Amino acid sequence: MEIVWLGHSCIRIKSLGVTLITDPYADSLGLSMGSHAADIVTISHDHPHHASSEAVEGEPRVLTGPGEYEIGDFYIIGTGTPGEQLDEGRAINTVFTIRAEGLTLCHLGDLKQRLSSGQVEDLNQADVLFVPAGGGTTIDTSSLVALINLIGPRIVVPMHYWTEGLRVELGPLDSFLADMGVSEASPQPRLNVTATNLPRDLRVVVLQREI
Repeated sequence: MEIVWLGHSCIRIKSLGVTLITDPYADSLGLSMGSHAADIVTISHDHPHHASSEAVEGEPRVLTGPGEYEIGDFYIIGTGTPGEQLDEGRAINTVFTIRAEGLTLCHLGDLKQRLSSGQVEDLNQADVLFVPAGGGTTIDTSSLVALINLIGPRIVVPMHYWTEGLRVELGPLDSFLADMGVSEASPQPRLNVTATNLPRDLRVVVLQREI
């Protein structure tokens, strides 16, 4: 399985000839996604920086909320969590759990608060966890680190933090890494992971944004 970061909360996952892209964003973010095609798109919540499925080429199946989905070799579960407070009520953030190739991946989306004990139990099989690491509009880093420790993934991939050109106020990656006790992290272009090469202990993998 190949995992690439396309910027912000947008992750591209390729497995057995099927491509899934999470949270595609509009150019109004200050970054450009570039041209990417997918078979599946997951949307954590309805915001142009997370829900611009029209930016993805092809004719992907777009998943926009809680539910269970089986597409190709992907088995996907969407779990609703409280999102932004809006005039007409509270929006939903969808946490997506993705299973393929004997691996379980979890994309927390724009998570804003700690999960319930039941939700944590549902997610504690995650091998790879994609986390919003920039605070600000999402869960603060100290609460996020506590949640990571409860879930117990083997690999953590930070996303949704400040990068050059971003028009959204988010914290830097260094703050999250410090809270995780990571003193040094060398960004890599992609993560290739299988059920047999997972690290024994938790590892933070910082990805370079693919341009």
